[in-house]
Amino acid sequence: MTHFQFSDQSIKAIIFDCDGTLVDSEEAHLDAWRRTLQNRGHDLSPEQCQLYTGKSATVIAKLISEKIGYECAAEVLAEKRAYYRELHERGFPAIESTVAFAKRLADAKGKLNLKLGLASAAVKSEILRNLRHLKIEDLFDVVLSGQDDLKDYVDPEGVNKPKPYIYLHAAKLLSISPKECVVIEDSITGIMSGNAAGCITIAIPNRFTALQDLSSAALQLDTFSEVTPEHFLHIVKASMRK
Repeated sequence: MTHFQFSDQSIKAIIFDCDGTLVDSEEAHLDAWRRTLQNRGHDLSPEQCQLYTGKSATVIAKLISEKIGYECAAEVLAEKRAYYRELHERGFPAIESTVAFAKRLADAKGKLNLKLGLASAAVKSEILRNLRHLKIEDLFDVVLSGQDDLKDYVDPEGVNKPKPYIYLHAAKLLSISPKECVVIEDSITGIMSGNAAGCITIAIPNRFTALQDLSSAALQLDTFSEVTPEHFLHIVKASMRK
């Protein structure tokens, strides 16, 4: 694959989502929600799975509780998290092509004057456990949780994705303008968050988000297999010129 050099470098950071992008955890999340619902005489339909994928656990708990007429969303969320922890402790499989691409970026970031970040809607402990399991815990210049690292932001509708705050905060910590950041996301919620922050959004859907409308992303890719950092920058910049 051809390598490209840029004298007008305007991309200074690549920020990855985690669940569904680097780690194949969506099935476990859905299984934990399903078990929680089944304990209350309900189940999770395929349509609900599509609706909930990409949203924060707090939002999903609220939506589920409203749908089944259960008053305590916090109890639903706590039970889901307990089931999820059981599954999480076993370790989730990597989304190999994206993890390999992140490693290639890390190897080339000095040459390409790039910084790497990770911004996930999950709690920090889950993010760090995923990164340790994937053996990429030292890859990123900043790792942010939408549930633990946005305490300084106030929004009555919540501060996690699809709100822009996690990407605005990542750019701030990286000392880079949001418009110089490329966001790599698998879901519409993440794409909305990156777009709202003013970042360049790249969609890399998985089997759970493939049917979502990700057309608002600047670019959509099927895989990062064999994509070099230089070629990636080239196609992103080309999409920005359209």
